[in-house]
Amino acid sequence: MSRPLLNRKPVKLLIIFTLALAVSLPIIQPFGVVIAQSPDQNQYYNTDFAWNYGGNYWNWNLSIPATLYDAYDATAIPDSVRVQYGLADFGFFTTTQDSYMQSLADKLNETATQLRYSTYDEANFVLSFVQSIPYKTDNASTGYQDYPRFPVETLVDNIGDCKSHSILFATLMLILDYGTIFINPPDHLAVGVMGNNLQGTYWTYNNQTYYYCETTGPGFTIGELPQQFDVQAANIYSIHENEQYVPNLQATSTEPNPIISSNTPTQTAQPNQLTSPSPTMLGPTIQPVLPISFNLIADQPVLFVLIMLAIVISITVTVKTANPPKLKSPLNKTVSPESNRPKMADANLESNKFCIYCGSSNKSFALYCEKCGKKIA
Repeated sequence: MSRPLLNRKPVKLLIIFTLALAVSLPIIQPFGVVIAQSPDQNQYYNTDFAWNYGGNYWNWNLSIPATLYDAYDATAIPDSVRVQYGLADFGFFTTTQDSYMQSLADKLNETATQLRYSTYDEANFVLSFVQSIPYKTDNASTGYQDYPRFPVETLVDNIGDCKSHSILFATLMLILDYGTIFINPPDHLAVGVMGNNLQGTYWTYNNQTYYYCETTGPGFTIGELPQQFDVQAANIYSIHENEQYVPNLQATSTEPNPIISSNTPTQTAQPNQLTSPSPTMLGPTIQPVLPISFNLIADQPVLFVLIMLAIVISITVTVKTANPPKLKSPLNKTVSPESNRPKMADANLESNKFCIYCGSSNKSFALYCEKCGKKIA
């Protein structure tokens, strides 16, 4: 008979590998993007964000209340109303009064402060966080040609086009007290951040210098303009925070606000070097905040050790309990060392019979002498 299924080595190894993978999944899970589609049992949307800046790597998980997301969705703001807002009216979507967005901005500020970032590096750090959100056109993700998302929606959906990315980045920068505007090259939307004596491309608006910030392409830093927008004019739109939508409060108007200010200034590119030894940007006041991120190794060291210990024990048990295969005979029977030895004749089983005529020795069962042929008495 063949061995039971669980005694077969490939099957045993497969079971152990599956067990090890299951217990290690919370650690080795890929840092890919997650599109949240339904809240968990605690009524939170959980979304992962992973990005790099300045040689450091971050992996944050944000838990966003489902009730907050619902306050911004199509039920609260009908699609037919949302799509009517033009770029000049995007102050409606920059929700700087949202307490969750304020907490997120504080967390970003706290991290930058711990790393002793300058205001320039902090702005780039926030920009790299927004750039980590995947890009997708509104038509592909919603079916509308233009569908601006509120910042909370962009975080939960973990996807958006240039408008949604720019609204999110502008909201965070405004909360952090950076001077911020929208920059509108042809068929695109980006953000301008107020600065002095920085390298890169900037626009002058209301006697202030605003450096271009590309919110959709990973790796772009402040002042770095994508090649397709080089030597092109752009519209500038100021952001009116007092017109923003506030959940659970009646909006002042359900119709788009009239265009308040827009112009078409010419861009100016500075040399590819710092013109000031200490670049400055209008920075925020630093305040202590509570963390809103989660890291398994840092926050749950005991759980991490237990998971690693379970993996080691599983591998050790597998190695020690693995039995070498036994040899089998052609009849598929187990051959033991004893059964493989040649058998020796037992001397007591036979005795000699002698012929009385010629004296020859014969076998015990012989009736006639093998030599003379006479009958043995």
